[in-house]
Amino acid sequence: MTWPFENDTGAIINKLAKRNMRSEKRRNLMVIIAVALASFLICFTGTMGVSLSQILKNQVTDTWEVVFTGTTEETVARLHHVPEFARVGEYYMAGSETDAKGYTLSFVYSDRETLYMFRDQMRLLEGRLPESANEIAVSDYFLSQFAPATGIGSIIQLDTESFHGEYTISGILGSFGEKETDNFGVLISKAMLQNWTGFDPAGYRAYVHFSNDRDLDEDTMLSFCRRIAEDFGLPIPGTNTQYFRYNRGLNLDTVSLMGVVAVLVLIGSSIVIQSIFRISVNDKIQSYGQLRTIGATQKQIRGVVKKEGRLLGAIGSVIGSLLGAAVSAILWSRGFHGLLYLGMVLLTITICLFIVAIAIRRPVKIAAGISPLEAVRHSPAQGKSGHGKKTHKKLSPVSLGFMNFTRDRKKSAGIAVSLSVGGILLLVISSILLVRAPQMQARQYFPDGDFKIYLDSERPDVEIMAEGNPLDEALKQEILSIDGVTDILVERRSVHAEFYTESDSDGAQCDMLTEENRARVEEVLTAGTIPANDRDILLADDMPEAYESIYVGARITLTFGDVSLPVTVAGFYDVAALPIANGPVGLNSPRLYATEALFCQLLPEVENFDYAWSIVSDPEKSQTVEAGLENIVAGYADLSLDTMAGKAEYFEQMDAMGFGSFQILSWLIFLFGVVNLINTTLSNQMARRQENSILRSVGLTQRQLYQMIVCEGLCYALTAVITTVVIGLPISLVACRVVSAMTYGGKIVAYRFPFLEMGLFLAALLGLEIVLSLWTIRRERKQSVIEQIRTME
Repeated sequence: MTWPFENDTGAIINKLAKRNMRSEKRRNLMVIIAVALASFLICFTGTMGVSLSQILKNQVTDTWEVVFTGTTEETVARLHHVPEFARVGEYYMAGSETDAKGYTLSFVYSDRETLYMFRDQMRLLEGRLPESANEIAVSDYFLSQFAPATGIGSIIQLDTESFHGEYTISGILGSFGEKETDNFGVLISKAMLQNWTGFDPAGYRAYVHFSNDRDLDEDTMLSFCRRIAEDFGLPIPGTNTQYFRYNRGLNLDTVSLMGVVAVLVLIGSSIVIQSIFRISVNDKIQSYGQLRTIGATQKQIRGVVKKEGRLLGAIGSVIGSLLGAAVSAILWSRGFHGLLYLGMVLLTITICLFIVAIAIRRPVKIAAGISPLEAVRHSPAQGKSGHGKKTHKKLSPVSLGFMNFTRDRKKSAGIAVSLSVGGILLLVISSILLVRAPQMQARQYFPDGDFKIYLDSERPDVEIMAEGNPLDEALKQEILSIDGVTDILVERRSVHAEFYTESDSDGAQCDMLTEENRARVEEVLTAGTIPANDRDILLADDMPEAYESIYVGARITLTFGDVSLPVTVAGFYDVAALPIANGPVGLNSPRLYATEALFCQLLPEVENFDYAWSIVSDPEKSQTVEAGLENIVAGYADLSLDTMAGKAEYFEQMDAMGFGSFQILSWLIFLFGVVNLINTTLSNQMARRQENSILRSVGLTQRQLYQMIVCEGLCYALTAVITTVVIGLPISLVACRVVSAMTYGGKIVAYRFPFLEMGLFLAALLGLEIVLSLWTIRRERKQSVIEQIRTME
């Protein structure tokens, strides 16, 4: 006699798996949703990294590596003859001015070579570059906002201080970022530039691109360009930091971030998938027992369940991966790369199939290990019970609901964990955001007031100070005359310095050590001592990592303008512990400190080294003070106004990009728990029909049944909340201490619990449970006790 499963049964297993999937539509949908969500998050994160990397690559490929400043037309022409340079571009920044209509215009001159190298920031869409003194090129966004009916050949009116009159549009530019910054670029001709009253013949910049840039490293390029600068009498050249950052390879922080996202998604999805399959197998135990009775082996039962898992995993991973790639392509279309996207989709599908294979191992083992006799005795709703243990509990709707919750502890624990993973991440990230509150971060830079005035010009600050520093006594009296201003404090005395050793060189802002800041700087020394004589300097503590020739005691050459002196590195200070910088982005933070005597030796012609003033004012008259300061600064081409509000807005934007993304991720991971909870609720409602009908038949009222259902649901929600707080709170405390020390220079900010975010999390949990409970109650109302008993029979 031949049993049904005695010979090659591959076709039978496939048919059984497919028929089982047809009968398990709810289970199939839940698994597909869980796998699709996991694959979406993984693929979206991966393709986002690919897109951003590709955008950066587009920005640095065939563009420029080094820029020479302070050049003339003749110098640029000489650079064209350097054989190592494939391309040399000429550029001049005339400055930014406010039009009478209130918008800001940035006037620049650029030749065709520079425009090509800047093509990722600005490109010529129509027309040609300006040639005559009355021609300009403006962006398409500028025209859409202020001159929608104009085009190539049209005449528009500009009303700025230096560029006033009618100009012909020779070209239309495609410029990026104007909408966000509210600053519009205007391309002018060389004739127009040379007629400008502020034109400096030595104010050009020369952007260069090496012929064999792929074969040269950063040190080789820089050392060659330094020799060129020395031969041509130019300042130390600057570098394209984006180019060299891209060529260093993947950023470790980016890789770590993607790894964290992948681990969180793996944990959340595997718990949910395992739970769904456990419930499905539990409901099908009797069917598997019947198959065992007619000769199916454990291996064949495992094959049926594995086949279902692979099919559902493949469907979900393909859907989620394609959706994740599509969203990335829409959001970062400029970084789309078909081959890399395809590779990420295939990698995501592989990872998700691996997740499914791991997640269903336990359910497969349960299904294969059931014997025919156990299958007959098994009830889908029974769970584990304490055999022979008499509890003598007083039964009530609440106790019955709690007993249902604790009946299958593994299932309950899986739901609690899947719901709390997202909650823990939300708690940690929200707590960190409170520590990094934009106003708190900005206040570090504004300890005395909400406003600062500082030097901000395309011209070297050494040149401005030598001509006559605008931060003088007359300006101080003008500011003090504003209603609400009570005092003016000198925040910084500083100039831009250049330093070099035999093998390294760089340029950075050098602040003066004064009686007011000396003690503060000494407190944050990480190595060495405070300068003991006029030829000692301090450097930022991250410089030894970038330059091997810089250490305590090293001899370097310091240059202010055209004067150089040998100095000694006396020590290093913690740059993060000194929140000193001006402007929203804060790119002019001090990287060096030198004594007042050294400043005077290097720049004897300068009497006033003031670089930034802090304006102390009455907080109640803030608007009046800001308006007055804006009017004053508008009259000075080399000054800018720095506000605490602008700084706070910048920090808010930065944190929104990073931590805000993690908050969104936490809610998406929370969806794994939602899927798990919905599947469990649906399964329980079907498995407990007979049990509930028996309770109804022995006296349990409909109201008590509803109370029991609600109580069980609340147990899931409260367990998830307790798990989130018990595990997430200690992690949040530690994370906030670390972030606080990093953000505030070692200072620990008091912890604040994110009541708003966690309140929303609790409301979402309770709301979900209420909806599921109401759905279950509604299903119970549709059938009488007798109908439910008959259904189970």
